[in-house]
Order: sequence, then C-alpha cells, then structure tokens
Amino acid sequence: MKKYGRAEREKHLENWMNGTLSRTDYAKSAGIKLTTFYKWAQDVDKPKRGFVKINQVKITGNFQNLIIEKNGIAISIPISAGLEGLKTVFEALGIVQ
Repeated sequence: MKKYGRAEREKHLENWMNGTLSRTDYAKSAGIKLTTFYKWAQDVDKPKRGFVKINQVKITGNFQNLIIEKNGIAISIPISAGLEGLKTVFEALGIVQ
C-alpha cells in the first residue's frame, strides 16, 4: 500500500477540485485507491468545526467596517471584504491557521 505525504495529498485534491473529473475518474487516472481518495475528498467536504483560540485581540465594528486591534495596531476591514478577506487578515495576524 502506497503512503502519501500531506503535500502530495493536497496537490491531488487541488488538481481534482480544479478539474472536471469525478472523484472516481480522478482517482483512477492518478492511480490512487478509490477508498483512499474518497476519504481525502470527504475530509474536504466536511466543514471545519471547533473553537479558534484568540489571545489579546479586540474586535469591534459597525455595519461598514470590522476593526481588529492586536499589539497596539488597529486594522479596519470593510465588511464587503467577505469571509475570504477576513480569513486572509486573520491568517496574517496569526489568529488562525
């Protein structure tokens, strides 16, 4: 049985998600055991749940902006940035990974 590293697994999932093949067809074309690839794809489909540990961060805002303060620095993010924009800022601040 072949062992796949994390990077290899993520690359296969990325290729599959950006392509047009079904899970079955992608797994067959890549020579990956179907049950293995289905497990990987199932993990992608599941929403992440749980708590995010946030230390010493103050989050305030209004209907137009979200203001995040950490280590004396305040960042104002327009709500129009959406979830992806907020995620990018949180990752840059080291709040989430």
